[in-house]
Amino acid sequence: MPHKILVVDDDKDTVYFLKTTLQKEGYEVATAPNGEQALNALKDYVPDLIISDLTMPVMNGWYFSMKVRSDERYKTTPIIILSGLLDHTAAPEEFEAATFYVPKPFDIFELVGKVKELLKGP
Repeated sequence: MPHKILVVDDDKDTVYFLKTTLQKEGYEVATAPNGEQALNALKDYVPDLIISDLTMPVMNGWYFSMKVRSDERYKTTPIIILSGLLDHTAAPEEFEAATFYVPKPFDIFELVGKVKELLKGP
């Protein structure tokens, strides 16, 4: 059974790129355009990993990731923050709800490698 990933981003091109790349790697991928819709998706879809942008309409990624962490079911689910607001010098502890962060623009090979590392495969 493939690992499940939830991609949360309002940029359609980024979502398409991530979804198709991750599916080619063997992952099942669901998407949401903002944090509110992602929280609704989490009622029925239980991902093994979440990738979220920070700047989105309706509910931003900061608030979304904090809400995810407040749910017992997702306390240990890896969250990768993917955002143009971050830079390579930012300290990971600044993003307490995230497991890892990746600044935009990002290297897809680096991101896929991190996904595999966090999920221990495939």
